[in-house]
Amino acid sequence: MNYKILLTSLLILSINPLSANAYCPQGNPRSTDYIRRKTPDRCEGIKVQPISGNSLSLISIATRNINDYGDKISLQVPRIKKGNNPEVLVTSRDDKHNKYNYILDDLLLSNNGESFGFSWDTYVLKTANIPANKLRALASYSLGSQKVYVPVTLAKSSGKYEFVFYSQDRVRFTSLKIFPLEKKKEDNPIYSTSRKTANSGEISFIWDGSKAPGGRYKLHYIAFIDRINEPSDRIENVIVFEHHPNWLK
Repeated sequence: MNYKILLTSLLILSINPLSANAYCPQGNPRSTDYIRRKTPDRCEGIKVQPISGNSLSLISIATRNINDYGDKISLQVPRIKKGNNPEVLVTSRDDKHNKYNYILDDLLLSNNGESFGFSWDTYVLKTANIPANKLRALASYSLGSQKVYVPVTLAKSSGKYEFVFYSQDRVRFTSLKIFPLEKKKEDNPIYSTSRKTANSGEISFIWDGSKAPGGRYKLHYIAFIDRINEPSDRIENVIVFEHHPNWLK
């Protein structure tokens, strides 16, 4: 089979939610529209966005345990060495019926010492009927030329990390492995899996890192986007993230 090779950076976003904060209008706070909201300051709501093809997006690295919504929900982003002003994005997409595309970004985070925090009311989430188990969160620090991801705790930890990818096309992962970042030779991964059956929409991988030592890791994956009567697109990428077992407690 002939393959087209896609050279990708981590955030080649088919739904490109990170561009949402380019414009956040004022509006009626009792609507569910994507607008600037206060107390606390953030952009939040339902936004219609175009979907482009031929891409695979990382949309979440999180640990979460949310059964239902109370009046408020909170998130925590761990602080790392030399890390300031993390970029945080919370999303939820109805990839089956396209009834909603929830976005929360441009957050005014509180500095809690070892972490950054944010708590917001659940009016939009409840009014738009966003399922609690469909919230996704992504946080990263820009350290020079390197982007380092950290897991977001939504509500409280489940004790495991959830890595979630998204594509509107059918995708199969032939390899997904986690190694310590300093490990040059990629043998004996601490986590290894694959998804040989192609699926579209969200694709999740669960890793219990509670016994892995704290430090910086790399997630190396090889995936193929399959389409009918067309060559498959090969995507190979490395995601750098930081982990500490205390973050899963």
